[in-house]
Amino acid sequence: MTRFNAVVKNVRPRTLLVSPLSYCVGVAVAGHRFDLTVLLGVLFHVLAPLAANAHNAVTDLVEDGRNVPGRLKLVETAGVGLLQRVLYASLGIMLVLSLVISFAQTLLWVFSVFLVLGYSSPRFRLKGRPVTGMAVFSMAVTEPYIAGALLGDSWWEIPRYDTYQPVVLGVFLFCWYFAKGIMKNVPDYAGDKAAGLRTIPVLLPSQLAGAWVAAAATTLVYAAFPVLVLLTDTPDRLVYAGVMVIPAVANMIFMVRARTPVEYNLVGQRDMYVSVIFLGLLLFGLRPSVGTALIGLLAVAVMAVVDLSGSDSRVSHHIARVDSVDSVVGSSGGGRNR
Repeated sequence: MTRFNAVVKNVRPRTLLVSPLSYCVGVAVAGHRFDLTVLLGVLFHVLAPLAANAHNAVTDLVEDGRNVPGRLKLVETAGVGLLQRVLYASLGIMLVLSLVISFAQTLLWVFSVFLVLGYSSPRFRLKGRPVTGMAVFSMAVTEPYIAGALLGDSWWEIPRYDTYQPVVLGVFLFCWYFAKGIMKNVPDYAGDKAAGLRTIPVLLPSQLAGAWVAAAATTLVYAAFPVLVLLTDTPDRLVYAGVMVIPAVANMIFMVRARTPVEYNLVGQRDMYVSVIFLGLLLFGLRPSVGTALIGLLAVAVMAVVDLSGSDSRVSHHIARVDSVDSVVGSSGGGRNR
C-alpha cells in the first residue's frame, strides 16, 4: 500500500483534470453528444498527463532535488521500474482507446507519445528550451481540445466548420496555457537553473523577475478573453468566464510577494483551481446543461479530495523536506537527465 500511495502521488491526480476538461470543451465545440466515445476520450486524456507525470518523476531527479526534495523519496519508494511500467502501460492503453475512438485520435496518439516522452526525456529535453518547452507544455490543453473538436459521428468522419470559432478558441487555449507554463516554472527557478534548464524564468536575472513576467502574462491572457469573445463570433455568453481574471490576478499578487519555496508552491496549487474552474465555465458556456455543470463541479471536487488527502508529490511538506538523492539517481542510470 505504501508503494501504491507513492505511485499515486508521483502521477499527481490533481494535475490530470485540465486535459479531459479541455477535451470536453472541444467536444462541445464540435456539437458532439456526450456518449461512450466521449467517455473513452476523457479516459485517454486522463492517461496522457498521468503517463507524462510518471515519466517526469523519473527523469527530473536533479532539479527535483532542489525544487521538490520529498519527491525523491516517493520515487525511491515507488520504484523507478514501476513508474516506467506505468508510463508504457498508459501509452499502450491510450493506443487501444484511440483505435476505438477515431482515425483522427489515432493520429493524435502518435503526437501525444512524442509530447509525453519528448518533454523531459534525456534525449530531447524539450522542457529545457524556453519557447519550445512552453509550446509543448501548452499541448496539455491544446491537443485534447483539438481531439474533441475533430470528433465526428463515425470513425473516419471529421466535422466541418463554417466559422473560425474553433481555431480562435484553440489559439487562445494555447496562449493561456503557455502563460500558465511560465508561472509553473517560477517556483522551480533554483532547481531548474542548477540542472541547466533554460526555462523562461531561468533566463531572467532573478526569481522575482520571473514572477513579474508570469504575473503579467497571466493577467494578459485572462483579461484578453472577454475582448476575444466580443470581437469574434464566439458565443457572447462565454464572456462571463472572464470573471476568472479576478482570482487569477489575486493569485499572481501572491506570487510576486512570495519569498519561500512553500509560498511559491501554494501559488501553483491555487492556480490549478483557477484553471480547472475556468475550463469548467467554458464548457458550461458552450453547452449549458446540468451534465456539463456536474463535470466542472466533479473536477473541482476531485482536486479538493486529492488536496485534503495529501495525494500529490508537491504538497508543502515535500517541498520543505530534504532527502538523499543518491539511491534514486543511481537506480535510474545516474545523472542522465542533466
